[in-house]
Amino acid sequence: MLKINLLGVLGTDAEIREVGSRKAINFNVAVKKEYKNAEGEKVEKTEWVKAVMWKNSNQSTKVAEYLKKGKKVLLEGEPNVESYLSKEGSAKGQLVVNVKDIEFVD
Repeated sequence: MLKINLLGVLGTDAEIREVGSRKAINFNVAVKKEYKNAEGEKVEKTEWVKAVMWKNSNQSTKVAEYLKKGKKVLLEGEPNVESYLSKEGSAKGQLVVNVKDIEFVD
C-alpha cells in the first residue's frame, strides 16, 4: 500500500456528493513547499491537493461540518494521480488523496 501524509490548509469548504449508499466528501488542501533556488534564495510555493473521503450518510455530514475553508488539517491517505485535459487541450495531472484519517490541527 502506498501512503502519504499531508499538512495543509483547506482552500474550500467541503462538498458532499452521494455515490450509491455512500457519500464522498470532497475538498482542496493547500500545502506549502519551501526550497532554495539556484541563487540560494528561499522560495515558497503552494501546491494544491484534491482530497476525497468516503463515509456513510451519518458520518459524512458530521465530518463535513468541520471541513471549512482556512482550517489546518493533517491528512493520511492513499495518493493517486487524476489525469484530465486542460481548456487548451493539453494533458494534465492532479494529485488526489483518498483520505483514510484526518486530524484537525487548529
